[in-house]
Amino acid sequence: MKQQYLLIASIFLIIGISANAQDTLPNFTVKDFGKGKNQVSWVNNFDKIVQLTVQRSFDSTKFFRTIFSAQSPWLPQNGFIDNNVPVGFKVFYRVQYVFDGGTYFFTKSKSPSAYKAVKVVSMDGPDNEPDSPTRTTRPDGTEYRKDEKRIVRIYKRNKDSLINEIDYREYRHFKDSISKNTKDTLYYSDNDEVIIKPYTPKVVWKSSNYVYTNDKGYVRLILPQAKQKHYRVVFFEENGTEIFQIKQVKEAELLLDKANFVHAGWFLFELYEDDKLKEKNKFYLWKD
Repeated sequence: MKQQYLLIASIFLIIGISANAQDTLPNFTVKDFGKGKNQVSWVNNFDKIVQLTVQRSFDSTKFFRTIFSAQSPWLPQNGFIDNNVPVGFKVFYRVQYVFDGGTYFFTKSKSPSAYKAVKVVSMDGPDNEPDSPTRTTRPDGTEYRKDEKRIVRIYKRNKDSLINEIDYREYRHFKDSISKNTKDTLYYSDNDEVIIKPYTPKVVWKSSNYVYTNDKGYVRLILPQAKQKHYRVVFFEENGTEIFQIKQVKEAELLLDKANFVHAGWFLFELYEDDKLKEKNKFYLWKD
């Protein structure tokens, strides 16, 4: 009888492992969690991936739009939760990944499959029987059976943003990858939950070589190739409101009176060269 219990338990374990197995890129997994939430996840075995995005469409072959961009695209296992799935519509997802050097690929599109949580149940009998599996303790002090599948939930920034659920054995590789390849911080909370706090580098402002204020308080434009190329400059308030633009700069050097900017403070600008963005920066005007 005990052998029959072990056989049944083994079958459940195999089913659980198969349900959670996942191929590597370009294959990926999409699960429907219900209530307008889909999980997109993938395993990456490639080196030197510098960009990875997830795109969504209502058509399986066209009209895809990017809805997620991975901050650490090189991680061996990653994913995210799409919390804005339109109700009543069939959606399709695909993953675009870019290698160092510019080579890029798109996966085939895929619709979500219904998510079914798999629970591995021991058939050996009550815990107080002599042949019951021994228990061990998690870092938070809670106990679990050694034959119990241990799942780690991974969140980004806070517990409102679940990005993946992985087996604890995979999590150990994930943790090592985070510590070796990124400056992000992992916070381990209770109930096998981990929060990723992305590293935010301190932004150091560097003045432009093309648009800046001189010592007399004028805004100076230096564009040596103004005769050969088409330059356009758009000026904005610090909140992003457009003030005015110069549709074509025809002189290699141009001075703008600060009266054009009404007040002192920070101003943003975008410099276009032949209709392509050349620089996006800011400058500061002092009071008289």
